[in-house]
This record gives sequence, C-alpha cells and structure tokens, in this order.
Amino acid sequence: MELMVDTATDTAFLRSILASPEDDAPRLVYADWLDENGDPDRAEFIRLQIRLARTDPHHPEWPRLKAVVSQIEQAYHVSWVNQLPELPGIHWEIFDRGFISAVRVDEPDAFFRSAGKIFAAAPIREVRLHQFSWHKATELADSAYLTRVRILDLNDGNRIGNLGIEALMRSPQLANLAELKVGRNSLGSAGIRSIAESPYVRSLRGLKAERNDLYDDALKHLAGSPWVRGMNYLDLERTRTGDDAVIALARSKHLTRLNWLHLGGNLITDVGIEALAASHAVAEMRDLFLHSNQLTDRAIVALADSPGFGRLERLYLRDNRIGDDGAMALANSQYLQCLEHLYVGGNRISDLAAASLRRRFPAVNLY
Repeated sequence: MELMVDTATDTAFLRSILASPEDDAPRLVYADWLDENGDPDRAEFIRLQIRLARTDPHHPEWPRLKAVVSQIEQAYHVSWVNQLPELPGIHWEIFDRGFISAVRVDEPDAFFRSAGKIFAAAPIREVRLHQFSWHKATELADSAYLTRVRILDLNDGNRIGNLGIEALMRSPQLANLAELKVGRNSLGSAGIRSIAESPYVRSLRGLKAERNDLYDDALKHLAGSPWVRGMNYLDLERTRTGDDAVIALARSKHLTRLNWLHLGGNLITDVGIEALAASHAVAEMRDLFLHSNQLTDRAIVALADSPGFGRLERLYLRDNRIGDDGAMALANSQYLQCLEHLYVGGNRISDLAAASLRRRFPAVNLY
C-alpha cells in the first residue's frame, strides 16, 4: 500500500487519514497527490471506492462502478497489501474507500502483541478475531484500541460465552461500535441481555448472534431496550426463538428500524407472524428470513395482507408448511410491490399456484 512508503509526505498523509478515518477528504487529497507523483491507478482506485461507497446499490451506475473497482483491485491487491507490515498471525483483508479496513487475527496473543502496529498501519474499522475464550474476551474489553473498531467479529472459532460478552459490554471502549458478530459462541439469553442493557453500545446498528441457544428471552431483551433503537440488522438464525419473542418484537417501541431480520430455523408459528404483520415494527423491512419454521398458509396470508411489508425486497420462506392458499395470497398481494426475490421451495405449492407466483415475481425460487 502506498501509504507505507517510507517518506515524510506519505507518513503525513497516513496520519491525517488515521486521525479522521470516517472522513473522505484526506483520502481524496492523498489521491490527488498520488496522481501528481506517478501512481494514477491507486489514485483512481481510492476515488472510485469512495464513489462506490456513496452510491446506492440500486442505482443503475452501481454495477459498472463495482466492476471497475474489482478489476483494479484484482490487479494490485497483492502488491498493495505487501507494502503493509508483515505481522505474525495478522492478515490484511478488505479494501474500503481505498485503504485496507479489515484485519483477521489468528489468535488472541497476536492481537495483543500487534494491536499498536495494526492500527498505526491502516484505518482499520473491522477486526475479525479467532480462538477467543471468555477470559481473553475479558482482556480484550480493556484494550484502548477498541475505540477504533466499528465492526467486531467474533463469529467463528471463538467460545466467549456469557461471561465474555458481559465483560465486553462493560467496556466504555465500545462506544463507537456499529456492528457486533457473536454467532456460535455458546451464548445464552443472559449474554444478549448484557448487550441490550449496555450503556456503551448505543451506536449499534447490527447484531449477528446466530446459532446460540437464546430462546425467547434474547429478543425480548432487545425489543425492550431503548439503547438499541438504532439497530437495523439482526441475525437470530437457529437460536430456538419462538412466538413469544416475535410478539415482543411486534410490540416494541424501540426496535422499529430493522431492515434486515433473520429468524430462520426457529420455532415460530403463524401466531408470531400474524403479530408481526399487524405491527409498525416492520415498516423499514427489506430482507426477511423465515425459512425452516412452522408457518402455514395462515401466516403467509397475514404477511401478504400487511401494508407494513410494503418495502420488502427479499423474502425467504423455504421449508415451511405453505400451500396454495399462501402462495396465491403472495401472488395477489397489493402490498408486495417492491418484492424482488422470493424463496418458497420445500413447501406444498402446486404447479398451478407456482405459475401464479412466477407471473407476479419473475425472480421467484420454487426449489
């Protein structure tokens, strides 16, 4: 990465970018300097990634921008990464707005040993950790470098448990955290309660807690917490969540900005979906995952007849107990005008009803 060239000018640019990591202006100034000093490809990459980040994925220009950015990155990724420090157990992973923004850490000691060098080398906003247990998570909670982290990923290869997440939630260093990933971490509802009650994660926009045994209490804690009112992304796949939790969400005065909700692989029946369909809590919903539950036509009719789902773009209903009545309700819904992708395989839908779904939703997946 050109930022690591050992010159006083590059060092000054890097310091400016690290001082204001969310600000595009220092990056664009650096791009201008690169243009003037013989590195137009890197300059163009910085400008295009910033432009891509500012462009709505639905904009017709987005696919072309993405393709150009990917082409430049494919050509230069290795050489730019190789200009960053080589640190044992540390892997530089993702470019964002022109610079490496994510780092993968093989084991706890690698993070504690190299944290200073990591955050001095690039504007890191995402940290992906591995092999953390509860006591290492407790040590992590004291790290001053957490103030730089926007996305904390403990999703795979960790077992921090309730004790570990409770320690993290007591850390004022997490005040800038925007997304937390703690799937497959042997958490119970007490761990999610600590997130819901923490005064330090009020900027949290996303939570991935899939494949933990959370039962209904976890979503109840979140639905009742004023601290998570800004959350728009929630993954509770295969967490033994049931109707009581979904009813709590439907009644929530706080958790009302969700636009991505994963409740697949749970214990949800028609009762929970009927409550959700009648709620204002789904007004911002774009992606809804309800596959592998216990839903019948009754739930799908309620969903199709709900004006609350008027902005829904993707709906996942695979492997339930849906028949033709539910399929026809979807096909004839006056509210699902924005629905682009529908997944209904593994249900009890006849060829005739499937044909109606195809006519209404060209991108329907029936398998």
